[in-house]
Formats: sequence, C-alpha cells, structure tokens
Amino acid sequence: MQVVMVVVSGLVALGILVFVHELGHFLVAKAAGIRVLKFSLGFGHKLLGFKHGETEYLISALPLGGYVKMAGENPEEKDKNEIKPGDYFSRPWWVRILVLLAGPLMNIIAAIVILGGLYWIGFQVPIAPPQIIEIAKDSPARAVDIQSGDIITALEGFSTENWEVFSDQLNEQSSQKPGQVLNLTMQRQGETLTRAVVPKYDEKSGRWLLGVTIAPAGTAIIDRVFVGTPAELARFQSGDLVVEVEKQPIWTKYDFQKSVWPRADQETHFTVKRGEDVLVLKAKPMTQQLPGQGRVGVIGVNFKISDQEKRMQYPFFKAVGLGFSQTYNISKMILNALWQMISGQISAKDSLGGPITIMRMAGEEAKSGPKDFLFFLAGISIMLAIVNLLPIPVLDGGSVVFFLIEGVLRKPLSMKVQEISQQIGFTLLIALMVFATYNDIYKIVVRFFSGAT
Repeated sequence: MQVVMVVVSGLVALGILVFVHELGHFLVAKAAGIRVLKFSLGFGHKLLGFKHGETEYLISALPLGGYVKMAGENPEEKDKNEIKPGDYFSRPWWVRILVLLAGPLMNIIAAIVILGGLYWIGFQVPIAPPQIIEIAKDSPARAVDIQSGDIITALEGFSTENWEVFSDQLNEQSSQKPGQVLNLTMQRQGETLTRAVVPKYDEKSGRWLLGVTIAPAGTAIIDRVFVGTPAELARFQSGDLVVEVEKQPIWTKYDFQKSVWPRADQETHFTVKRGEDVLVLKAKPMTQQLPGQGRVGVIGVNFKISDQEKRMQYPFFKAVGLGFSQTYNISKMILNALWQMISGQISAKDSLGGPITIMRMAGEEAKSGPKDFLFFLAGISIMLAIVNLLPIPVLDGGSVVFFLIEGVLRKPLSMKVQEISQQIGFTLLIALMVFATYNDIYKIVVRFFSGAT
C-alpha cells in the first residue's frame, strides 16, 4: 500500500506540474497566432480526444504531464520554402522566446497560487518559544549570564509562545518601565532559571533590546527524516529522541546543530531513544553551504517543535504577498544549491535526486497531509521552472539562447551548429538522468544493508 501511495503521489505531482508547464506554452502560442496541432494530457497511446478548430485535445495513457505540438516547430522544416502562415517559425524570434518562457512562467505562477492559497486558507503551525542563538558583546544579556541555548519561557510572568510575542512584550514592558529590571524565566538543559535584566534602547530600530539573536526553539525529537539523506541511510525514524552526539548531551535542536555542523563528512555516532530502546546510529553528515554559516554538516532531519499548535491564516492580499515572497525565497535557495553543486561546494552525489527520489518525497509529503504535499508541489514547480531556463540545448533556456543570437545577428544559427548543440545537450541530459537514477538506486541499496549498532 505504501508503494502504491509513493507511485500515485509522484505521478500526480509530476503530471500536474508538467501539464501546467505545457499549458503555458499552449496559451501563449495560441495568443501569438501559432497553429497548435495537439495538446495532450499525458503521453503515449491516445485514450480519449476531440478536435476543436485546428487543435486536437487528448488524454493519453502515460500520466506524466503532457505536451504541445505546434505546426512547423521542427527546425528541419523551417526552410523558407516550407514555412507556412501560422507555423512556429513564421513568427519573429522574440515571439518564439515568449512562447518558450511561458512554460516556466506558468510554473512560477502555479507556485505563487499554491503558496498564497495556503496562507489564505490557513494551516496549523507549532508554538515555539524563543531560544537564544547568539549574544552580543557588552549586551544586557551577557551582563546577567544569559547563555546561547537558553529557552525563554516567560517575561515578567507572561508566557512567550514565540519570538514575535517575546519581542513585542519586551518592547511594551520596557517602554512602560524604561531603564528598569525585567524578569526572564528560562530553561537551560532541563533546569528552570530566572534572570533579572535591564533592556537597552536601540535608536536605530526604535526598540528595546537584550542584545541577543533568537530563533524558534525545538525539541530533540525527530519529526521528519528526509528521503535520500544520511539520516535515512542510517535508519533514523520519526519519533526518535536524540540523546547524545559523540557523547555530547543533546537537549534541543540547537544543541544538535552545534554538535553536527562541525562534523561534515565525518562518521558520527548518535545515541537515540526509540520507545524503550536506546540505539547508537552511525551517519556521515553531508556538506551544505548555509548563508552566514559557511560549510556545515547536515544529516537531513527536522525536529519536532512542540505539541501545541495555533492556526496561521492571513487576509487575501497579505496571503498573495506571502505567496510571492515565499516563491522568491525558494527560488533563491534552489539557485544557490545549483551553484554550490556546479562549483563543487557540495557533492552532487549527496544532493542530486532523480525521478525515484521525487516520487518517494511526494509519497512522504502526501502521508504528512495536504498542507505538506502542496508545499512540496510548489517547491517542485519552482525547480521545474528554473531547470527549464538553464541555457542547455533541448531545454527551453537553450532555445531562448538560440533565438536571442538570431535576434542579434538578424539570422538564425546554421542548422549544423544547432544540431550539434542539440546532440550535446541531449547527451548531457541523458547522462544527468542516468547519474541521478543511479544515485537513487544506490541510496536505496545502501539503506537496505545498513542498520543500527
């Protein structure tokens, strides 16, 4: 049953996103007066279909997206004597570029709609009290022995359910009692502490501050194990409580990060509690480049933050804005990861996944619920847009480069140059797909033969 869910979820995810991509090409081609001969949902043998005008609309046997067939789109047919009105190559180079860009643009729009819709409809998020990550020199916090890793649970007796509540309470209380002592209640490795601190007014931000950097706290209980990561290979499971990393006690996800980040590419021992059992798992953290942190070691897990949740929901226009900003942030993250792989900062072997990984991830997200599956769908949609815009022949980005050159030179590149470029691009993509699929299978085999010690 689990295998069926993985396959079905993967097919649904890939099918929707490729179909949306092709729909973009179709709509702009039609708007540009290009004759579209076929528009198919799926590939392969025709199951159902009808013809409207010049276009045959199909549902085909393989539900892996779809395709658009435009009249005269084969470069070999674009000889002046063969081009007919309404053919793809009868349109100026810049119109052809618009048709090509419409596919990736449609994927970006789909991501904005999915993310914006989620923020508008609303979803549950865990309540996470603020945890201190860094402390500035000569700050009010440092003066009273507040330490990195401390979790702030209350300010002047008022509960601080998250960092925003804490920041607002700190500013409000300090404004009412400027220069006076405020009492902080904190947790430090399971012990409750109280510290009396005098916040300092910051002219630049116009707020009262402690001189600390805070982030949402989290438990040391693993919530998710990501597909194809060192954690999956080492057989970590959701619900595992991480007790130690290389004999260092772990209380929160922050303690875990401090212990694991310096251990990139080093075999590391993790002591975990799984029910009544205590296990020692071995994993080699893979290298990841984090903004502001440099190269760090990660094993591919998320930690449970809290058993308490609250509903996050925004008005329509605010939700749309969040959809745009989240799409932008995910795009930056994907481009950064691609650059790290190309420049050798991270291992493609550790980071690159193929169709098997995508299907397994889709299955995992589907099991977690509609919210997680839709977030996953938005991320994959953005990735599909970015990959298609890469300047590689046979991808949309490669054809855009050809047509830009045609616009500059006022004539297309020779057929021989285009054919050689297409062959190189096709060979490169096939090699990449073979490597990614091999990587998928390798990780499954290694996971099958690995175990706890």
